[in-house]
Amino acid sequence: MTAQSAARDIPAIDSQAGPHLGSAWWMVAVLFGLYVLSWVDRLIVSMLVTPIKAHLLLSDVQISMITSTSFAIFYAIFGLPLGWAADRFSRRWIIFGGVVVWGIATTACGFAESYEALLIGRIFVGIGEAALLPAAYSLIADAFPSRLLTRATSTFQTAGKVGSATAFALGGVAIAFATANSGIHIPFHGPAQPWQLVMMMVGVPGILLALLLFTFPDPGRRRTPGTTTEQQKGEIRAFVSQNWKLLGLMLIGTSCLAMCGYSMTNWVPAYIERHFGWKPVQYGFALSLMNIVSAVSLVVNGWIVDKLFARGMKDAHLRFYGWLILGFLPVVAYMFFATNPYVFLACYCVAQFITVPFMVYVSSVMGLIAPATIRSRMLASFLFVFTILGQGAGPAIVAALTEYVFHDEGALGQSLAIVVTVSSILALISFRAALRYLAPAIASRKDLSCL
Repeated sequence: MTAQSAARDIPAIDSQAGPHLGSAWWMVAVLFGLYVLSWVDRLIVSMLVTPIKAHLLLSDVQISMITSTSFAIFYAIFGLPLGWAADRFSRRWIIFGGVVVWGIATTACGFAESYEALLIGRIFVGIGEAALLPAAYSLIADAFPSRLLTRATSTFQTAGKVGSATAFALGGVAIAFATANSGIHIPFHGPAQPWQLVMMMVGVPGILLALLLFTFPDPGRRRTPGTTTEQQKGEIRAFVSQNWKLLGLMLIGTSCLAMCGYSMTNWVPAYIERHFGWKPVQYGFALSLMNIVSAVSLVVNGWIVDKLFARGMKDAHLRFYGWLILGFLPVVAYMFFATNPYVFLACYCVAQFITVPFMVYVSSVMGLIAPATIRSRMLASFLFVFTILGQGAGPAIVAALTEYVFHDEGALGQSLAIVVTVSSILALISFRAALRYLAPAIASRKDLSCL
């Protein structure tokens, strides 16, 4: 990275006054709410595996295509052009358009009467949700001073767990309500199955909440106006060339953690049903509570990393993450061998301490080492890779192991144990190897001299 490109991104906002930070935190609150709803829309289907399989006569592999793989592929593919668009056009309008698309698509899933129709609906959910994260992280990085960046991004990222908690808590209630009203007549559809009614119920609220995007000012971009497309391409080439080892190791680590996290998110509800015999109305609240606890841990971790970074530990983001993985790895390895459901739930809660935060640390590191002119595209590139490998491949590998290796739906826990444990170990190795490159990359940024 050249001195000129670093100079273009000097964070003058570091000296902004309290009122500006107030509007910045309101922006985080709005983005937080939208991210919560995105998780509800994407995750609710994992609680509906059993009725969907029974109604549409699907296998575990087909279910994995609906719950994760189809969503992930198109989420990743469309994340790249939407990340490019977020660097050039209004980030609020990009997010608004995405919310409208995923809300309509989720509702449309409730009208599906075949595997193919449900698959298409989930594809469009993935396309719509791809608009949120690159634009949201770009807005946050431009609105906050570097000393508060990890705290702001970790607060936003907790929405993923709050969304999971909301999906599990309200999902159990919604499923019970829909079951009690099975066969209710829906216009343009006719009698609805309980799982269809649930999908219709969760799709609409996000469209209304998206209007809040226009209640906060755009923070602007930390760059000199007039930067040309060729200059931006040159910055990307220079940035990747200078930091390819760090970026590669971070991609490996985050992809492994994504495989671990998304595999659990997609299959743990079905595992609890098959292994412990619990129904959604029973396990929904428990999983919701576990997600809330992990969300709180995310904010605490963000605060700790900011403190370590401020005290001079420039590689604090990955070093602290490595400590988390190493400390909780025994719990992760034991989790799917627990015979008591409450012990399993406690282990599941602890496991999320390491599977949840990776996007926080990636976005914070990218905010510290990448020029603002290319930040959204770099984040979109990361999203592309770890969404394809993590959300696309992780749950599919679990399903394939269960169906083609163990030949037994009851072996779902063994499949999960293999994927989760191996992925966690590979992530730890990658992050430890990346430490030698992170601190020098941060030190090379002239604009961080003010910290």
